[in-house]
Amino acid sequence: MENYEAGIGGNIKEVRLGLGYSQEKLANMCEISNSTLSAYENSKKIPNLITIAKIAKALNVSIERLYYGDENISFIKSVPDVGRKIVNCVYVLWDLGVIKYYEHFMSIGMPMGYPGEEERNGFFLDIVKHPMSIRRLINSLNEYRSRENTYAEPEKYLEILLSSVATEINNEIERDREDEKSRKDRQQKSQQ
Repeated sequence: MENYEAGIGGNIKEVRLGLGYSQEKLANMCEISNSTLSAYENSKKIPNLITIAKIAKALNVSIERLYYGDENISFIKSVPDVGRKIVNCVYVLWDLGVIKYYEHFMSIGMPMGYPGEEERNGFFLDIVKHPMSIRRLINSLNEYRSRENTYAEPEKYLEILLSSVATEINNEIERDREDEKSRKDRQQKSQQ
């Protein structure tokens, strides 16, 4: 697990300098001493949560920005399980329009010509692990986007969707581990 606390000072300094604030100005805005802020920025001290919140407010950024360095990194990497990290990555790429999934595709180099889509050259992205779960996720996200206004609580529905696919992927990872362990056990027995 990464130690994000060690990077807080550098993140504070990066945002402060980006805004053109002096250390003294930020320290005054947060009602802390200049020497304390200097200790934070040089990673000699780690600010407590209340102080981080004050600094984040003064710099007009989220606590996640100061803690992780980037809100998107926190969304993707700070979660404890691999399934959720994968789901969050796919979601960000989908949400930014970087990836799409089409149920039917032609071979490489042939125009696809889907209704409502401009003709495109064929392109194949090989999803090596969890392809069925990722396909289901993207199809569900497409449906969610088209029907978002019909959900009473769209954010809650989205969270349930992301969590269910993350659980599916985590279960698949666990099955793969068990299968690998069984395979190694059989191999050891056969060598004896």
